[in-house]
Amino acid sequence: MTEPYKAPRPAPKSLVAASVATAMVLVYGAPTPGVGSRYADSPLSGAAPYESRVLSTLAARDALAASGDGVGVGETVLEAARSSLDASGHAEVRSAAYLAPLAKAALLGVPTRNVLSRLGRDEIPLFVRAFEAAGIGGPLVEVLGAAVAAGDDSTLRDAMGFASRRDPLARDYARNYEVPRDLARPAILSSLSRAESARASLVHAYLEVLAEIPDLDITARAGQRESEDVSRMAKGVLKAGGAHSRRGLEGLANLDGILREDPRLSPTATEPVVIASAFMVCMEYGPDALNRRLRPAFRA
Repeated sequence: MTEPYKAPRPAPKSLVAASVATAMVLVYGAPTPGVGSRYADSPLSGAAPYESRVLSTLAARDALAASGDGVGVGETVLEAARSSLDASGHAEVRSAAYLAPLAKAALLGVPTRNVLSRLGRDEIPLFVRAFEAAGIGGPLVEVLGAAVAAGDDSTLRDAMGFASRRDPLARDYARNYEVPRDLARPAILSSLSRAESARASLVHAYLEVLAEIPDLDITARAGQRESEDVSRMAKGVLKAGGAHSRRGLEGLANLDGILREDPRLSPTATEPVVIASAFMVCMEYGPDALNRRLRPAFRA
């Protein structure tokens, strides 16, 4: 097993900024089945093209690198959404929301769970405004909107816990990034230790997550049965070798074709998980880690 995630503490802004940009751009460009890449845009109607997503990264990077002491997570996510919308016409809110607590924790030199535990009530309307700017709805936005309307003492962490079974971001906020930290990150490190390319490593990690955890966006659009079917198909591709064999690559191409035939099956909840794990790898080993071979993963 790999060692637990531990970012340099405290990390300089330059390292956080470079890690954010590297993680976002490489994952957006990787040929992950059923979502956008530099090879094919997302099959979802109205989804932003690859070029807009990359341009939005620059604005999100600057907001996240400035999220140290005195800047709340909600304020950071809202600024990332607004500035990326101004820069590219696309607000990259979910990826920014995934990265904001990780970036803040690294800048302050504290465990991520410390940042998550302090997400108070004043953060909730900022998150709502960020998702509104991006034109995104869904279970989490509904829960956050209800929390604002209720006017009680519920915190953002409370709301995330309430929505954790229906929204991937809420799940990882409530569980201290369990999926990116303990599933996707080790998959990237293991792949890189075998001298695989960053592209193959990110795609393989994506498959590992999709195979293990049914995509909640697919569940919301098409139902639990469809999301479980997609997970089973991802497991089949992994058994064939995933991104590491010819048969696996053929399976990847077939899976991509199936998912693109029905836009409801686009695994958009899985992509930000891989972005978060790629950020962790960059923070641990440097932003160039995804472009060179790493040492074999540590064993317990």
